[in-house]
Amino acid sequence: MLVLDTHALIWAHIGIRIPKKLARRIEAAGRANQLFISAITPWEIALGVRRGRIKIAGDVLEWIHDALDALSAVVAPLDPAIAVDAVDLAWDHADPSDRIIVATARRLGASLVTADTAILGFASSSKAVRVLEL
Repeated sequence: MLVLDTHALIWAHIGIRIPKKLARRIEAAGRANQLFISAITPWEIALGVRRGRIKIAGDVLEWIHDALDALSAVVAPLDPAIAVDAVDLAWDHADPSDRIIVATARRLGASLVTADTAILGFASSSKAVRVLEL
């Protein structure tokens, strides 16, 4: 089971920066209905587009649905357990999106696919979440 960080979803959908071995693993997870994104990821994408940090042609919501469909990914709901876990993480990191994404992977028992150095540092120091580094 895999959870894609926001940039990992974008990269996987447009076909950049994903090593072939990891791309095959992402594809296999999608085929097995074991590929997820956090409920906060669409918000992060929309905000990035609005602020000009992410370039997407066309409608943002349509792009997100296209990405989910193409990868056979599912949005994991932000349930109370994930919300509380995100707050309770022993991590001095203020970004609520990163905390929710990490908590989503933890609660699902999934590996998190990311290149985010803050998340990678947290994972290596705490073993609180399994990561697959991009």
